[in-house]
Amino acid sequence: MKIMYKKRLMDSLLQEYLEDFPAVLIEGAKDVGKTSTCQEFSKTEYHLDMREQLSIVQADASILFRQELPVLIDEWQRFPEIWDIVRREVDADLPLGSVLLTGSSPSLHQGLHSGSGRIERLKMRPFSIEERELAEPVITIKTLLTGVALTVSGKTALTLSDYIDEIYKSGFPGIRVRSERAIKRSLTSYIDNIIERDFQENNIIVRKPKALMAWLKTYAAATATTTSFKTILEAALANENISPSTKTATSYRDLLQNIGIIEELQPWIKMGKIFSNIAKAPKHFLLDPALSVTLLNITRETLLAGQPPKVIGTLNKSFLGQIFESFVYQSLAVYAEVNEAELSHFRTSDGTREIDFIIEKDDVIVLIEVKSKSAITTHDVRHLNWFEEKVKGEFKVQKIIVTTGSQAYTRQDGVHVVPVALLGAI
Repeated sequence: MKIMYKKRLMDSLLQEYLEDFPAVLIEGAKDVGKTSTCQEFSKTEYHLDMREQLSIVQADASILFRQELPVLIDEWQRFPEIWDIVRREVDADLPLGSVLLTGSSPSLHQGLHSGSGRIERLKMRPFSIEERELAEPVITIKTLLTGVALTVSGKTALTLSDYIDEIYKSGFPGIRVRSERAIKRSLTSYIDNIIERDFQENNIIVRKPKALMAWLKTYAAATATTTSFKTILEAALANENISPSTKTATSYRDLLQNIGIIEELQPWIKMGKIFSNIAKAPKHFLLDPALSVTLLNITRETLLAGQPPKVIGTLNKSFLGQIFESFVYQSLAVYAEVNEAELSHFRTSDGTREIDFIIEKDDVIVLIEVKSKSAITTHDVRHLNWFEEKVKGEFKVQKIIVTTGSQAYTRQDGVHVVPVALLGAI
């Protein structure tokens, strides 16, 4: 029996793309829901991870375009030649909204014509907070990006404990609906499959799986930080007495980025007269914070008590704060995507000023601070107000602090205090 489809935020954007482009590629890690979403829009399906269907397409790829359109070509990287075949069909005036491609392989990025102007790309991630339907949002990123001054109000009964529960459920559609024990087993299997299958499928030999696991654990410990690549390597060695070489670890990182398991959020860089001392290090995140707590074997109780295991080391100031920020990032990445906006972070080179997230579109920037607490003080908003003063006249600025509190409101200085469940996308 087919499971009822749960609408995704990107559905409306995907519909727009299908009306404007002949072919659309949906990228993303395994199990984020790419295939299920595309099935809602396609009339014909070819799943190239199924041997029979792969053989058919390999024998005569033109069959794809003789079917009722749109046609879904799922796991297209199993037959890489299909990329250029689709591109040529587009050049030959393939009708708008004809092809949907899905895939999660680095071959999407290596050794292929870009497809620029021919094949439009969208990235899918696990469920955002809004897609989990925890509460009805009272303010959205879309509204904030208009730059119009506003006030917010609203309440939620959700607390930090509820958000921690959501972190452990994960945002993977097919995993989060299972029992608590099954979720943990599924997440462990997901990580094991990355090590045992994904690297092999992409022609990278993992000679020391324990070294890769040590590096992954340390990367998880560094989530939501700008910890250097060198420090992560050194910490992996210190914690596990085993670590891959720099060259090997770099190949691991590149593959994990390409298949969507890790993401490195780039800094907001506006040089010249506005800022001259911007730190340029990326901020590290795993695809889903549930993977971080699984890798580190941290229980809810341990996390809430502020007693992370020794593997965390000195990479962090507060792992609870980091994991909550990672949880918020998972949603903001989706919210920025569906609004066709840019997401980044900001930090001065001396570390004295920091903005957790910046969403930018045209001449509007939304500054976002994340706090894993409920009560907000003037001290908590100092960086937001400082940044606004620096860019005043260059940008329209919206300021938000995302919290675990119950009340949404707007301060006299214009900072919107918003419980995370009450912030939406569109």
